[in-house]
Amino acid sequence: MKKRSISPALIIIWILFIAYSLNAEQLTVEFNRKYYQNGHFYSYFHLNGSISYDTIDAIQNGITAKFFITFQLLKSRGIFRQGKNVLGEKVYTYTIHYDVWENSFVITDKKSKEKYHIARSSGIISEINEMASPLSIKDISVDRKENLLLRAKIKIETLKLYPPFGIFLLFFDPWNYESSWINTDVFTLEKL
Repeated sequence: MKKRSISPALIIIWILFIAYSLNAEQLTVEFNRKYYQNGHFYSYFHLNGSISYDTIDAIQNGITAKFFITFQLLKSRGIFRQGKNVLGEKVYTYTIHYDVWENSFVITDKKSKEKYHIARSSGIISEINEMASPLSIKDISVDRKENLLLRAKIKIETLKLYPPFGIFLLFFDPWNYESSWINTDVFTLEKL
């Protein structure tokens, strides 16, 4: 009777599948009410999902994470209603680290330098929601009938490996995260 062996490629695919399935729910942005007042554009939003377990583990083991949310308001043009001509941009930046003595996660708002202590990792996203929403983009001058698009991107940076070690992060990077652009439907200021 002939023995069958498992190929190394099959083992690697199996490990990557297990690692991918253990990751947390993908982070995304849900846009709610939008309004325009005195040249300023406002939008309430809600972050959904959670930070991956590997990233949380890295933070608890002493690595500081940088959490970015980038918002862009654009003119919407073309067949596929793609955004063009950025009218305004806002970037929220937070650092997250773990305080061993307090046994809590610490979120620091880069702009205001305020620190918030969170007991559980599941509370990080809800705390960032509280700090960031509503979005405010100032000094927007655009025709009220112009088609507009609001989009957002979420990025988490924890660990950077430089060449030649950085090549491993091209294939599998459980510690860093970057979403694709999350778009609203096309809207006009006139109909808000």
